Amino acid sequence: MPEDEKINRILEAARLAPTWANKQGMHYIVVKDKEVVKAVWEAIGQKQKFAECPIFIIGAIAESGSGANHDEKYYPVDFGICFEHLILAATAEGLGTCWIGWFDEQKIKKILSIPAKYRVLGITPLGYPLKQKGEVKDRKLLEDFVHYNKF
Repeated sequence: MPEDEKINRILEAARLAPTWANKQGMHYIVVKDKEVVKAVWEAIGQKQKFAECPIFIIGAIAESGSGANHDEKYYPVDFGICFEHLILAATAEGLGTCWIGWFDEQKIKKILSIPAKYRVLGITPLGYPLKQKGEVKDRKLLEDFVHYNKF
C-alpha cells in the first residue's frame, strides 16, 4: 500500500499542473477502502487486470472547469495535463500506475457520488509494481520524431 506521504506528493504535482487561465478545475478521488476499490475495479471491467490494486485515483472535471477557444472546449486538455502530472509523479515515487480510459463512466460516478456535471476521463491504479520494469524496447528513437529548427 503506497504511503500517504507519497500520495500527497503525487497529488501536489497534479495540483501544480498548468490549466486554462489557471482555472484549476480538476478534482481527484483517492479510493483506498477495499470495498470501494473492488467496486471501481468491477466498473473498469478488464477481467483480472488491476484486480490486486490497493488504490485507485479517479480524476474528474466539469466542462465549466476550463475554457474554450473558437468553439473548442479545453477541459479534456486540462484533464490530460493534470492527470499526466499525477502519473509521472507516481512513477517518480517508484509506484506502478497507468492511465485507464476504458471503464463505465456512469457506474464510476454512481459508486463515488460524482455530480452529473463532472466528466470522469481517467482512472489510475496506484501500488507497488509486482515486478521490476525491464528496458523499454518498443518506442521510436528520438531522431524519428524530434526536429530542430524546422520539420
